Amino acid sequence: MKYYRTLTEFNCGVDLHGQQMYICVVDREGKILVHCNIKGNDLDFFWKKVEPWKHSLTVVCECIFNWYFLADACQAKGISFVLAHALYLKAIHGGKNKNDRIDSEKLAHLLRANLIPPSYVYPAKKRPVRGLLRQRMTYVWRRAELMMRVQMNQLAEGRAPVAKCGHNRDVWQERLKELKRHPLHQVTAEIDMHMIREYDLMILRLERELLRVTKRDSWKEYNLLQTIPGIGRSLALTILYEMDSAERFPTVKDFLSYARLVKGSVASAGKIKGVRGGKLGNPYLRWAFGEAAVIAKRSHQLIKEYALRLEQRHGRFKANSVLAAKLARAVYFMLRNGTGFDLEKLVVTAA
Repeated sequence: MKYYRTLTEFNCGVDLHGQQMYICVVDREGKILVHCNIKGNDLDFFWKKVEPWKHSLTVVCECIFNWYFLADACQAKGISFVLAHALYLKAIHGGKNKNDRIDSEKLAHLLRANLIPPSYVYPAKKRPVRGLLRQRMTYVWRRAELMMRVQMNQLAEGRAPVAKCGHNRDVWQERLKELKRHPLHQVTAEIDMHMIREYDLMILRLERELLRVTKRDSWKEYNLLQTIPGIGRSLALTILYEMDSAERFPTVKDFLSYARLVKGSVASAGKIKGVRGGKLGNPYLRWAFGEAAVIAKRSHQLIKEYALRLEQRHGRFKANSVLAAKLARAVYFMLRNGTGFDLEKLVVTAA
């Protein structure tokens, strides 16, 4: 676990919510200078309360859904902002009582004591692109749920599911109509197919926007990622924008940890008691590399043979995780050095 080291004379803890925030400003000795609630997340009132200490102030808040506006406001004012890792923070501070006032004061004191585990403040310029990417992924998952619903309805009627026919929805729908005898079953299938078609259109539109922005800003890195077996257009976009840049990770181990591809250990008295930390990191990267490992085994013979050796050694489930971690290592060094994918390094050296 890494901690943020504050260099300012004053520190402000913010317990942020959707419609209010509780702030606490302390000096280096821990003396409380301001402790109040700000309704409506009124930034003008916030700046008024911290005005005397803005010249040497660091603001910290936990990583929740609406931290963007506070981070952008602090950066616009030239004030240091720290995004605290919520899960790590939960493990650090506790107590018998918990409320907004106490939480804001604890944040301020932890920052003063250099005990804030920081999260990455994703650049404001790239946030809209990452938002589009995550929106696309959500639509893909919802479309998959609808497709599964269509198949389950056929199984419930005692019929084998009709093949999807790739992206040709017309043929699929016609085959479904031939099997649906009850009028209400036909209506259900027609509505589901209509929703699937709408998701197709919206996903295609999002992909076009993502590719347009990528061609302008990160075309070289995007093409490098697609030289890796198992990584196509969608997975390359996911890795590219969830990772942001390889330079922000000091070592490849930091990147693997962020991608949830390694777990922490629990040790006491020199003995390993277990593992922990499986949910600490970026879930989208973990999903992307897991998918890439599965696809790579199917699409490339050498990787398939290497994966079989891993399965014999570790078992199928762990072997997939090992292969995903190997692919993540390759991505890290490729993007950091600007080099293409080297299959021999992955298969021969790793073996």
